[in-house]
This record gives sequence, structure tokens and C-alpha cells, in this order.
Amino acid sequence: MSITIALVQELETKIREVATREGVAPDTYVAKVLTQHLHKQAFAVPESEATLLQQINLGLPKKTWQRYDDLRGKLEDETLKPGDQLELVKITDQIEAANVRRMEALIKLAELRTTTVDALMDILELRPRAYI
Repeated sequence: MSITIALVQELETKIREVATREGVAPDTYVAKVLTQHLHKQAFAVPESEATLLQQINLGLPKKTWQRYDDLRGKLEDETLKPGDQLELVKITDQIEAANVRRMEALIKLAELRTTTVDALMDILELRPRAYI
């Protein structure tokens, strides 16, 4: 298939110059640039969705999760001290608050995409952390 495009002289000159520098024909260069642009567009999301995706991806620091796991282990081993218990409650509250914010963003994004939260979680490969 071929497409003919009318270009202003300045743009045509620039295309020819860059194509020459890259050692390709002008039509090959234009096809390459358009392919790259279309590839980027395929992965682009509207700003409203990008903001929600950032909120969904926000989590607690690895160090907080490590401490949480340590305290949960002590709870299960029944070696949790009163000070540890307060810290565990505090971290648990942080986790719950973060999850509420993430779920609110998931709900909004699902509405924007006219899908369910469950389907969106599958698409984004998000599932709750499992405990065994």
C-alpha cells in the first residue's frame, strides 16, 4: 500500500537531511519514524488513567513489609511483646489505609474503562498477598 503526503518544503528538506545522515531513503526514514510513533501511542494511556495507575502502584516500603512479616511471625509464635503489638497495629493500619486508596483508584479506573474491578485486577495482574 502506498500513501502520498503533501509536505511543506521545510519539512521535506529536514526529512531528506536526516534520512541522508542515517543512510536511508526518505520514505524508509518516514516509515521508521511513523512506526516508532505509533508503537509509543499503542502504550500511551490518558493522563487521568496514568494518575490512577500511579495511585494503584503505590505501596509501602520493602522495609515496612519486612517488619510486618517479622511481627506477624512473632504473633504466630506467641512471642509478641506489648511494644511490638502496638507497632504491628500501626503497620496494619498503614497497610489497610494504603489498600483503601488503591481500591478507590482501581474502582475509578474500572469505571473509566467500563469494566469490573475483578477483570481490571486480572488485566493489571494484581491480586492480594496470600497467607498460608
